[in-house]
Amino acid sequence: MNYLSHFVFNHDVCGRPAEPYFALGCVLPDLWLRYSRVHRIRWPALRAAAPTEARDVQLRAGLLNHVEVDQRFHALPLFHDWQRRVKGAVGRDGQPPALVDFVAHAALELALDHRLLHADPALVARFYCLLETCDIDDVAARVGRLGRVRTDGLAEVIRAFFARRFLRHYRTTAGLADVIRIILRLAHIPSLPDTLIVAILHSAVRHADPAAVWHALRAE
Repeated sequence: MNYLSHFVFNHDVCGRPAEPYFALGCVLPDLWLRYSRVHRIRWPALRAAAPTEARDVQLRAGLLNHVEVDQRFHALPLFHDWQRRVKGAVGRDGQPPALVDFVAHAALELALDHRLLHADPALVARFYCLLETCDIDDVAARVGRLGRVRTDGLAEVIRAFFARRFLRHYRTTAGLADVIRIILRLAHIPSLPDTLIVAILHSAVRHADPAAVWHALRAE
């Protein structure tokens, strides 16, 4: 899932307390590619950590929550069905199947956030307002210690994420298409023709249903 879907599932659907360090910890795995493709969180070290200080506990829980919920979401039969439907609706236009699979996967995650924003226009403000109560330099230092990873420069990436507030652009297909292009560029993956990206996004928005995801995850 993407930023807003994690946020809504954790705090609105599951009723977790609105703890800022938890919420930002849950954001960081999706934001990490903007920071580095070289420096990676050492997940076994993070899982083995047993912090006692409240901010460390929240941050570690948010990071691990993101991974656990993503694993469950990606295994859902409905998610695989949506991927098949999206790819079946648009074809491949001569593009590599793995690339189309990747974009369809990303488009469905973005489409869930898009649907959530249309249902709750104040969601982006609520999301950022909670995260901005964190001490960003403190977060970067704590992630470095907990995940045994270099984090010099991570604070600047988080500040830019807050300043740009690019999640507001998820409201439009054009905004989602820009995000797809950015993801492909950051991952050093060749892009698709714009017409195919837009077609995939339109199909993803038709199929993605946040309520169905919440029901499936809570039914496990």
